[in-house]
Amino acid sequence: MFEKNLENIYENYDAFLIDMYGVLYDGSGFFDGTLELLRKMKNSGKKIIILTNTTIISKSCKENYLKKGLIESVHYDLFISSGEAFKQTLQDYIPNAKTYFQAFHPNNDLFKESPLTESNSIEESDFVYVGYLNAGKKIYIADDLKDKSGNIIPLDNLTSIDCHYIQDFEEISGLLDTCLKLKKTLVVANPDLFALELISTNEFSTRRPVLCQGAIGEFYEKMGGKVIYFGKPYSAVYNFAKRFLSKNEKTAMIGDTLWTDILGGNIAGFDTILTLTGVSGEFLKHLDQKSDIKDKIEFLLENISSKMTHKNLLPYSQIPTHVIERFAGNY
Repeated sequence: MFEKNLENIYENYDAFLIDMYGVLYDGSGFFDGTLELLRKMKNSGKKIIILTNTTIISKSCKENYLKKGLIESVHYDLFISSGEAFKQTLQDYIPNAKTYFQAFHPNNDLFKESPLTESNSIEESDFVYVGYLNAGKKIYIADDLKDKSGNIIPLDNLTSIDCHYIQDFEEISGLLDTCLKLKKTLVVANPDLFALELISTNEFSTRRPVLCQGAIGEFYEKMGGKVIYFGKPYSAVYNFAKRFLSKNEKTAMIGDTLWTDILGGNIAGFDTILTLTGVSGEFLKHLDQKSDIKDKIEFLLENISSKMTHKNLLPYSQIPTHVIERFAGNY
């Protein structure tokens, strides 16, 4: 079950769905050995599909990563973002919608060539699209949020608290109150609760867990609101990816998060491979580094996953087929 990296596993599969952040990319660059291994896998005939929970459309993602050395047809075959799946399948999941309102940072690329019309009023919209929270505004560091009493909210309890009792959350809670009063559906194209991003100051740079749109969906559901999700672990993005896979191809999903990558891959019927970098590494760094791998996985499953998983998906398995320390190379 456990390997140092993918070298001893990938020959057993025909195709891979691979998460980006925390698996291939650390927020500033690719992990050591990643591009070399991707090239080697491609040259051996493996189909490689990047599957990532970002609302940026695939074309822009590919252009951004090309600048950092990731080359289409050399390192991968297809790039699918949750935003791209949203853009191309929206009308399958919200067939009667005609108007939308964009909350927080707008993402107009998602609605280009769409028959939908943007509204400047929540009241007049058929649904509310939840945009990126942090662009040009306050950055919500997920492990630095405090309740009204000044207590730090533990990362694994992030969405267990009523959002009205979180400090500096007036904009978010006010929006959700309005949506709930008007019985509006939220559309979330990135179900992640948080993502590790590089935060820079004049003195230093560090990777921190930054609040994502999935957390807003969770807060709204706890208030009694309705949310439609696009992206891992939900089936819409996996169904979209299956369009590019053959039924006779043995496929594995590789990711760093049990409650998105592994859960969604298991539900979709793929083998799953967990990397102990990225999100997993963020929680495991607090454990004794000499702990047995089984103990580490049990810790994640028993103490973290149940708190981070959307309730309707709790019955499904998050146990990976394989566990690797990292995608490529050694520590």
